[in-house]
This record gives sequence, structure tokens and C-alpha cells, in this order.
Amino acid sequence: MTRTANPTREPKQARARTTRDAILEAAAQVLEAEGEADAVFNTNRIATRAGVSIGTLYQYFTDKQAILAALARREILAIRAATAKAATNESAERLAVRSLIRAFPDRPRTRRAALTALMAAESAEGLGRETRATARLLPSRPDLLPLDAFVLTRAVVGAVRAAVLEDSPHLRDPGFEDALMRLIEGYWASARKSGSSQPRRAGRAEL
Repeated sequence: MTRTANPTREPKQARARTTRDAILEAAAQVLEAEGEADAVFNTNRIATRAGVSIGTLYQYFTDKQAILAALARREILAIRAATAKAATNESAERLAVRSLIRAFPDRPRTRRAALTALMAAESAEGLGRETRATARLLPSRPDLLPLDAFVLTRAVVGAVRAAVLEDSPHLRDPGFEDALMRLIEGYWASARKSGSSQPRRAGRAEL
């Protein structure tokens, strides 16, 4: 029987959440130290690193792909929370772009594996929901048409995602943030010039 990619148990008590977090952290540690090969990155190795039995691990996750997908979802939530409460003199757009780029700091193997697992685990509808939620980190101009908001946010999120999956050196280049800001600002300017924007009530365009 093929295991599903969703966790089998959602922890409600503090002790259970601690155990689940320990499993996730152990998975990241194994990945960064030893790589993604099945011989070294497997549920037995993760359970040992987490200090739990293999049976306990399977109470929370069906397989290592479920662990990786959970890591991706946890990081997405952390990015949203950090971006929402951050206080900075920089533009909201730049802060959002920086948060997207800097996810999983110092854990490139984990980030790539987690993103791959999330994309495999989610249906097209589910992945679309995750993409929309992540895209909402990018502030929407109230006069931008929904079509333009869709294209622009997917371009930014897609560029970051491609850099992760390709293990591109651009992801570690400070100029990547500036390049994405030029994309955003240039698109907004082009939309205004071409008349693609229209007067709208203040609020977010549907992404």
C-alpha cells in the first residue's frame, strides 16, 4: 500500500508537538549532514537522530516524504508570521522578497528536498492554495488588475522556486533580491503605462 504524504497524527498536546518538532529537526540535520540518498536519509536514521522509536515516528508521519512536506509547510508558516510582524524601514515588497529568498537559512539541501516533496504531495489545487498564500506576502497594489497580480506574483514565487530546485548560485547572490525588485517595480510601471491597471477600491486583488 502506498503511504499518503500527510501526517497520520496532528499533535494537540505540548509533549506531542515537541516530539513532532524533534522528528522534523532530526530530518533536517540528517539531510544537511549526509544528503538525500536512501541509504542515509530514511525513517530509521531520522528516528534515531530524533531519539524516538520508529513506531513513534510513524504515529506522526507515514514516510520520509511526509516529513519533508511538513518541513516545507512549517517554513512557509514561519515566513508568513515573520513577515507579518516585522518592523522595518524598507518597503513591504522588499521585505517579502527577502523572506522568500532566505527561507531555510543555511539548510539548502533541506529546502530543496522539502519543496520537491511538497510539490509531489499536493494536488494541483492544494499546491495552488499554497502558492496563493505565499504570494500574499507580496503586497498587492489596489489598482492592479487581478490578471496582472496573478502574473506578477507567480513570476516572483516561480523564480525563487526555480532557484531552489536548480540549486542556483543566484539564491545566495545579494543581487537576486534586487533583480526581483526590478521585476516587481518594472511590471507595476509597465501596467500603469499600458493602462492595464484601473481604479479600484482599496484592498487586495485576488492572487
